[in-house]
Amino acid sequence: MNTYSKPISLILIGGSSDLENQTLHETLKADEYVFAKATDLYNCLDIAECHHPKVILLDFELIEHNYLGIIQFLQFLQIPAIVLSDELQKNMIQYLSLAGIFATLKKTNNELELRHTLAMATYPKHLDAGNFHGTSRNFDLASMKSGKQTKLQEVVNQAIGMAVSQMSEMIACEIEYELPSSQALSPLVLQKTLLETLGEELVAVAQLDFSGNLSGSAQMLFSREAADAIVLSLNGGGDVESEEFKQDKADIMGEIGNLAISGIVGTFSNTLKYDLGYVVPHYTEGSAQEIFSAMNFSVRSTIIMFMSHFKIIDFHVEGDFILFFQARLLLDLLFRV
Repeated sequence: MNTYSKPISLILIGGSSDLENQTLHETLKADEYVFAKATDLYNCLDIAECHHPKVILLDFELIEHNYLGIIQFLQFLQIPAIVLSDELQKNMIQYLSLAGIFATLKKTNNELELRHTLAMATYPKHLDAGNFHGTSRNFDLASMKSGKQTKLQEVVNQAIGMAVSQMSEMIACEIEYELPSSQALSPLVLQKTLLETLGEELVAVAQLDFSGNLSGSAQMLFSREAADAIVLSLNGGGDVESEEFKQDKADIMGEIGNLAISGIVGTFSNTLKYDLGYVVPHYTEGSAQEIFSAMNFSVRSTIIMFMSHFKIIDFHVEGDFILFFQARLLLDLLFRV
């Protein structure tokens, strides 16, 4: 049995031709690497999103028409990118470095440098990264300069604002809310994050799953105590353990969720011109683990999570709006006309 000093890593090669890809494959072949290859840019990024390679090597010719958006998409996935080109000027190389490229190398006569750079990108803990720029950056859609991705953050902001407005009007209370933060997470890390954020206690959820041109899930989360407080304030009192109160809570929270979350999805549908299908949001209570299990995310997906914390001032109640999308959304927006 072979033994390896390093874990096996998937390397994705995106070149302008099959011959170029095969040449790179032969040049970089080593026991610790396995390779995937693509000459179509969308296919290349699709592989990156689904299989999350350790490093991606890209011919600049493949990305030059939308290189900034593509760099940002790879940053979002936290995949180091090595760009190959014999034609780039010094100022462009510097710009790519500032934009987040791990390294820019010439395509020809650089076998040793290429192998060394790939090793640094793949196994940063084993080697001194020197002056190369890694990808340990915080992902923030709001700070991105790509129009399509800035548009996504704007739409999320509008959607949360619509949800708050509709909920505030329904319950006749002032609501304060924070602009949504964004994170890119694997399903396993997402589950861990939710458990850390929500704890193991029972939480109350109004949830809406949607599909069509865009698929995802919108949630409005409260602690069970917060949901009880809302219903008690609207009903003027009651026994929280009674069946009548539990039914009232399901009806009231379901109606609040219907207005708020349908407003979120409606904003996405109208602004992005997506045809979305969904049913009336349902109200449920359960642990964070149970709620996550019901989301049915593919283990191969990278998930975009937007979270906005809000406070219902008159009721002294707090909660969160959380939106989940597969990273496919960003990929499709990059290529959408």
